[in-house]
Amino acid sequence: MLNTGFSEITEERARYTGPGFWYCEIALTGRCNFQCKYCNRFDSEIDFDAICRFIDSEKSTLRHVQLTGGEPTLSPHLAPLCKFIKDRGIKVGLSTNGSAPLDLYKSLGVDMFSISLDDYDTRVLIDRGYKNPMAIIETIEDIAEHHHVNVGVVIDSQNCDRIEQIIWCILSLGVHDIKLSVSTHDEVMPLFNKDYDYSRYPILSYRVDRFRQGKSMRGLGDQNTKCEISKNDIAIVGTKHYPCLVYAREKGNPIGDMSGNIKADRQEWYKNHTPQQDPICKQFCMDFKCDFNQTVRVL
Repeated sequence: MLNTGFSEITEERARYTGPGFWYCEIALTGRCNFQCKYCNRFDSEIDFDAICRFIDSEKSTLRHVQLTGGEPTLSPHLAPLCKFIKDRGIKVGLSTNGSAPLDLYKSLGVDMFSISLDDYDTRVLIDRGYKNPMAIIETIEDIAEHHHVNVGVVIDSQNCDRIEQIIWCILSLGVHDIKLSVSTHDEVMPLFNKDYDYSRYPILSYRVDRFRQGKSMRGLGDQNTKCEISKNDIAIVGTKHYPCLVYAREKGNPIGDMSGNIKADRQEWYKNHTPQQDPICKQFCMDFKCDFNQTVRVL
């Protein structure tokens, strides 16, 4: 299996059969200082002590914890949680809208930043719900000089006809990769010039190649497999855990509570859950997660 840059779908990850969790996403808060029109908002805050107990229990196997939201820099728990995770030798990623002070980002010690930027036109960004977009662009450029930065771009009818210009403008900021996503509220199919070679950027290249083949980034299609990724990955929102953050954002029911028997609850969910019969999985499962599940099934 090719390493596309998504932490979940390396071959090493697909072959992992250990007892503990490999990858964890934590939504620190549902609060956000932006009003992005495509965002599926939720209302919850983490239980810091419960999260720390969980990370301690999984520190021997956890490779990567991704902190997200809402906007995680609005949470008072961000800095202490980053330190807690790093002190246990686990990699930390931060998904953010880039609006926090630069000094805060530099002080956190995270290994990878994922920063949202949907356009190069500041007027469009403001209309999409961004605040002070020029400062965000400057922050991305500054952080990318010294840290690994991926930029997340949500594609919809407002920017799909300029998506390649947007890509090249973002790459000019010195970022390491771009993660394209199609808005669940406006599922357009962007078109790409086949002459452009994005192979230096594995995440970007993966999505562009799929779009060029006319493949959607969401939905199971005719794939019929179990949610293998849920066995060793976990998404935490508030005091609940979910198969993934997409499932939580699309208002799916949690697998269980963080105070319960997390692994037993997830094993039971995996055994009884049929993705093709779940409307959220059937419509919204991400392409790289589908590829991962297929790979595990083959292996």
